[in-house]
Amino acid sequence: MSSRQRAIVGVDMGATHIRICLLSPGGEVLVTAKERTLPVVENGLAAGLSRFIGRFLQQYGAKAVAVMIGFPASIARDRKNIMSTPNLPCAAADFVDLAALLEQRLKCPVAFERDVNLQLFYDVAERNLGDKLVLGCYLGTGFGFSVWLNGAPYVGAHGVAGELGHIPLGDDGIRCGCGNPGCLETVCSGVALARWYHSAPRDYALSDVFSLAGQDDYLADFIDRAARAMATGINLFDPDVILLGGGVMDMVDFPLDRLIARAGDFIRKPLPFDEIKFARASSSAFNGAIGAARMGRRLAVPAAR
Repeated sequence: MSSRQRAIVGVDMGATHIRICLLSPGGEVLVTAKERTLPVVENGLAAGLSRFIGRFLQQYGAKAVAVMIGFPASIARDRKNIMSTPNLPCAAADFVDLAALLEQRLKCPVAFERDVNLQLFYDVAERNLGDKLVLGCYLGTGFGFSVWLNGAPYVGAHGVAGELGHIPLGDDGIRCGCGNPGCLETVCSGVALARWYHSAPRDYALSDVFSLAGQDDYLADFIDRAARAMATGINLFDPDVILLGGGVMDMVDFPLDRLIARAGDFIRKPLPFDEIKFARASSSAFNGAIGAARMGRRLAVPAAR
């Protein structure tokens, strides 16, 4: 690769791992990689991200023309300010002026996005759904939800639309990571599933819960809550397609057909029930980072496209 090769950088930052994608201006994936998050950020978020990104740019002889970073966070409409990141190993002060600091260090435009929107961006492109109204339901650590509307993720008036995991349909006795009591994620999320699993001795691994304990009342309630949440989103938005994915749905023997059937009990008839289409979301670990880089192409200076 020429030392003048331009690249768009996508970063998907999770609590455990941080993933990166370098994308050519023409859309070719040049590299994907992942590392543990804590060593990257433990000495400061801006410095750590700059070093992390810079190392890959140097390795591939590339110059960044845009950087898009996904966070499990609430992000302001300007996509430059992060308002809440309860699950990341960072201090609140680390996010102050973060975009400006990164732009100064990396010498290119930098923007942020909700990680779930980057996953949806990837899935919509892969399935050629750009002209459709699409909902992404990603049941993983939390209850990720994203809305594709008019050719882009819908972010709302303040940038924080799509927080289906924080509708008040959970356990009022549990305070959610967002600070509110009783969010859906307190009873329907990977965190909630792990809490139940660890609440009593069990003779099987957490990864096997749907294989070996699929008839347990707790898991039946878990699927029911997910179905009701999905139906709520469908009844509100009347989408063409709803994509289903995330780490929990990717678990062995997850009852996807039962989830879809149960959601159908709550979807309005005859429409959207008669026309709604369900599809599996893709499950590669690097989809979020690739989606970030693809979205970052919109930030790149014209010469880089």
